[in-house]
Parts: sequence; structure tokens; C-alpha cells
Amino acid sequence: MDNLELLSDYSSFLREKKEEGKKIIGFISHDNIPEELFDAAGFIPLRLLFAGNDEFMDASHDYLPPSTCAFAQSCIGLFSLKPNQYEFLDLIDYFIVSNHCVSDICASEIISKRFDIPRLNFYIPYTNNENSIKYFKLELLELKKQLEEINGKEIKDENLKESIKKYNSFKRKLLDFSFLNISGSEKLKILQKAILYGPFFLPELESFFEQRSDNEIQTSFNSKEVLLTGGSIFINDPLIDLVEEGGGNITFFDSWIGNNYYSQIIANDILDSIKNPYDILVHRFKNNNFGDHSVPNFLENKILQLEKIYQDHLKKTGRKLGIINHIIKFCDHISLLSSHLKNRLQEKGIQVLNLERDYSRAIRGQLSTRIEAFLEMI
Repeated sequence: MDNLELLSDYSSFLREKKEEGKKIIGFISHDNIPEELFDAAGFIPLRLLFAGNDEFMDASHDYLPPSTCAFAQSCIGLFSLKPNQYEFLDLIDYFIVSNHCVSDICASEIISKRFDIPRLNFYIPYTNNENSIKYFKLELLELKKQLEEINGKEIKDENLKESIKKYNSFKRKLLDFSFLNISGSEKLKILQKAILYGPFFLPELESFFEQRSDNEIQTSFNSKEVLLTGGSIFINDPLIDLVEEGGGNITFFDSWIGNNYYSQIIANDILDSIKNPYDILVHRFKNNNFGDHSVPNFLENKILQLEKIYQDHLKKTGRKLGIINHIIKFCDHISLLSSHLKNRLQEKGIQVLNLERDYSRAIRGQLSTRIEAFLEMI
């Protein structure tokens, strides 16, 4: 399925949900937004997973300077231009203003204010300690209150618990899918669609498992195997094509569209033992040790995680993984620690490419050259 077909089908899906009386909540994608709470309240969550061209970035410069994160620029430009294939943006009823990073909160506020979309606030601690855990729960309860005021009815604990279980099962299936031996481009398209649709995509995902087996090899034995960490590859971003054209294959996606999303699975014993569903969401936030809000230990946790993935892959296949640390230009969260991450991993014999870029077509040749040179080193 190409992106035009995906976006057309997604527009139809959202229109159907609106006709059913559902409200749609849009937000800039990151790993601490409680989709389960929206689902339990009867809303449809819409993650912004769209970026990858000059037009969106350029259209944002009336609102933010070019020195802003290229993804945040693209989100604003998307609403400013609203190309035909993105007509579903007009269906958004509310927009979450959150603070995953400075660019996130600025872009979210601009989208809400300039494009007349009522805002809901959900702020996230930048640390992971006792006080921040308490604060996170207060934010959950405040968001619950905002959603209940919109709908005029209570969000029952049992409904939230069922939504948590539903998303948990969905993420387990995505985790299983992530280990299938298929090309990175095919895997990414399915991950993008799955995270866009959420658990509504589960039947299609199960059908995919029925049609494929882990023994099917669709990638060349000559392809260099790559782990992508850092920024996600969003819908319409050609970066994965550049990797595959250069002779590489991304076998592991360590990003929001990938492991950061589906690794946040809650163990069954926790689901059974914690009665308050909000405490379950707090537990997940507390244990999100590889997210970049687990200050001050994010860098150490990330290095340990990447080293384990690398060593497990080497033991299983006998082949080394190269790591591309994808840095979306002006993304402070990833760029500030990129040199430390690279140096620490290379001390362990793991090759790392810090690939910083925006979505400009003009740098495509430069990116190709850097990727090809890195793959030659593996």
C-alpha cells in the first residue's frame, strides 16, 4: 500500500468514526500520551506521523523560525497547507498541548490557536522520581476531568482497564511482528499504519501473520543490517529508501514508530494486581526507562539497551549491526547526547552513524553518500 492509498483509507476510517458520534483528538506523537484514556472516554486518538518534504517545513515559517525542530515545523506546515490527501485534519475536534520538548509545546500551541482547534492540556515530568510520579498521576486525573466535561459522562474505571488490556494485547502483537524477517521498508509501512490506526488494525495484523512466516527471507544476504535509533521515520519520509538503496536493511526500529511504542507492555501480573487503572498507567510511565524523560539515567539506560540488542543479534545471526542515530535537525532531545552515545558505543566496538538532517530534498545526495560510506564500514 502506498502512502496516498493509506491516507485515503485513513480519511474514510475517521469519517466513519465521526458518523458514529466519536470525537477525534490529535497530538504530536511521543511515548507518554495515554491513548487508553482517550479510548475509554470514546475518543479516537490521531497521532501526527506525517513529515518528509520541504513544503511542510517552508509553510511553517510564518509561525516558527527555521531553527525549530524539522518535525515540529512539518506538523505546523501540514495544518497550514492541508493538502487534499490530509483532509482528515479537518475532522480533529481537540488537540493535546503537551511538553515532550520545547518544539512540541510550541507547535501544539500554534496548531491549536492558529487553526482554531480547542486544546486539552497534558504536561509530562522531565524526570523520573517520586515527586514526578505523583505529578504524572495528577495530570492523568486532570485529563480525565477534561474528557468527562466534554462528554458529560464519567469515565468508568472498568472501561479504562479494558482499554489498557486492549492496547496491551495490540502492542504484544506488534512486538511479535517486529521480529519477522522481512525488509525494513515493508516492516516500517506496517508499523506506521498500525500505530496510526491503533487496535483497530489488529485484525489486519493477525491476517499478515497468517500469510507470512518467519522463515520467509525477502532481503538480500548482501544487505548490511542496521538498527535505527533516535528520531522516527514518519509517513512520507524517504530516509528508509536511501538506506536500502545504499545496500542496507533496517532490521530494528528503536523509535516512537517502533520499539519505544510496543515495548511498553504491562505484565499480566501487574494488570491483575493493581486495581486502580490510573496507577497502571503511572506504573508504565515509571518503568519507561528508555524514554528520554527518564532523567538523569537516560543515556546510561539507552547505551545498555542498544548494546544488548546488538549482542543478542550477533549471537543469533553471527552478523554485526550498524547503528544509525537519526537526528532530526534542531531536535535537542536527541542531538545533545548524540556524541556521547556514539563515543560510548564505539568504545564497545559498535559502529554508529550520527545522521542529522531535515526534510530538504537538496541534501538527499549528501545523505546517500554518508549512508553508503557508513555501510561500507560495517
